[in-house]
Amino acid sequence: MIEENIIHEKVKEIKTQLRLAMNGIVSSHQRSQGLNYKINFGVEIPRLKAIAAERSHERELALTLWKDNIRECKLLAIMLLPKESYSEVACTWTAEAPYTEIADHLAKNILCTLPDALENALENIKNPEGLFRYCGYMTLTHLFRAGKVLDSTQEQCYFNEAMVAADGSYGRSALLAARNSLAIYAECSEEATGRALTAFAAGGKEELLQAILG
Repeated sequence: MIEENIIHEKVKEIKTQLRLAMNGIVSSHQRSQGLNYKINFGVEIPRLKAIAAERSHERELALTLWKDNIRECKLLAIMLLPKESYSEVACTWTAEAPYTEIADHLAKNILCTLPDALENALENIKNPEGLFRYCGYMTLTHLFRAGKVLDSTQEQCYFNEAMVAADGSYGRSALLAARNSLAIYAECSEEATGRALTAFAAGGKEELLQAILG
């Protein structure tokens, strides 16, 4: 009970900071874009990072913040979660990510740092639920930028899924994320580009990939 009270007070303090940092213009713009949180303070990312920097990374605090249907609380939860808890929450938070902004930060800060990040991402791009596909492709994008390579089996799986997603069959968010990941993967090497073109040509989508690669 004492620990719960301490967490409650910390959350209360954070929400006070968020109210003081509220940006009505950003909040209104995001609502007009369809981001319908219970509360959206419109606090910009640099300010959220500053708030997070003032606090220690605590599992219970992060889990409590995530439960709130408040944009800034979910973003702060990602920023404040201890690394040793990443694997514990990865699947649940991916399933519960309400919008692509949250999914972006989840992919960048948590999913791409997991020991099995690559395997997890390749599974996620096959998952039709919520923003799993989006998270998967965004995670792959970060991994590709960091120099991660796919073996032949993983690569074939990736190409097979990406050529469908990049054609819009799974919606706009998956389309954009898949195309972005393909562009980054093709930058890895001429050989990677060649293999991608071969795979897409076999699937009748060579022109699509050519357009993505510019």
